[in-house]
Amino acid sequence: MVLMNWELIGHEWAVNLLGRHIANDNVRQAYLITGPDGVGKRTLAMRFAQALNCSDSAKPGEICGQCRSCQFIQRKQFPDLHIVEAEDVGGILKIDQIRELQHQLALSPYEGKRRVALLLRFHEANANAANALLKTLEEPASKVVMLLTAQSKETLLPTISSRCEILPLRDVSRDQIEEALIERGEGHEQAALLARLAAGRPGWAFHYASNPDLLNERTENLEDLLNILQTGRLERFKFVERLTRDWERERKRGGEHPRLRAIGALEHWVSLWRDAMMLAYDAMAEQRNVDRAQDIQMLVSALPARQISENLGRIERLKRDLQKNANVRLAIENLMLDLPRIPGG
Repeated sequence: MVLMNWELIGHEWAVNLLGRHIANDNVRQAYLITGPDGVGKRTLAMRFAQALNCSDSAKPGEICGQCRSCQFIQRKQFPDLHIVEAEDVGGILKIDQIRELQHQLALSPYEGKRRVALLLRFHEANANAANALLKTLEEPASKVVMLLTAQSKETLLPTISSRCEILPLRDVSRDQIEEALIERGEGHEQAALLARLAAGRPGWAFHYASNPDLLNERTENLEDLLNILQTGRLERFKFVERLTRDWERERKRGGEHPRLRAIGALEHWVSLWRDAMMLAYDAMAEQRNVDRAQDIQMLVSALPARQISENLGRIERLKRDLQKNANVRLAIENLMLDLPRIPGG
């Protein structure tokens, strides 16, 4: 039986599993939900929190969506829901946050059936915070369920992941994402493009659909890449200096941290190089950047397949380094030294 009222796109197996745990009164003390950013980890955790505390569901494991518990959890105002995360995406989750959580979890539920602790992006926890949480996992309080999200179990201490029921979320099909976008009001052409670019991540697709400026930013990022490939080192370093200065200025006005801006730009670059590599090697994989077919063909015509693959690897490694708090300007400048130069006008 598929519990459709969780209203999650994809991941039916995870919904069924968690629903059965509730229906059979066999809920674990801790769950680790893993997968790429935007695949649905947070949404699944929030739906599980609602199902655990719903006061008016038709049957155990389902969600009414209308009771006080469901409504307040959706708005993140439920007194027995505790959300812990680093201050910024890519930041550090600290031990003081875990200690405060431990104090809250020691109390009996105030209103709900269970206290639910949602620890988002726990791969961002520092060593002290991770070790502090381990003590809670070893001696869990009754009527407490802990939900951790992370990119993969390998990004956490083995002693933490081994104490959790692990739910690895996989990519959602392009057709499912496209259909969901159309149902939410997107035009067919836009929905098709977003579904391809999302690469199996419905959260990413909805985020871009709700923020049209992000697609404009993608266009700027790709144009920057193509221009860089046609310039020498001096021009490239000037570009990095100007770009990081602009990002820092925007941050001071309340914008995103430069590290997040850089990671977002590199994600767009990775997507384009990935398409070029697939075309260069005649792979059967689906092209994502269908609106940039001419640029992809240009890269394949100008560079050998091996070099395209190497460039993709460099940018992916740089993205990972930035996620580990590498210096933004220095890291991008190093990349500028390695990217090839393509003659053009």
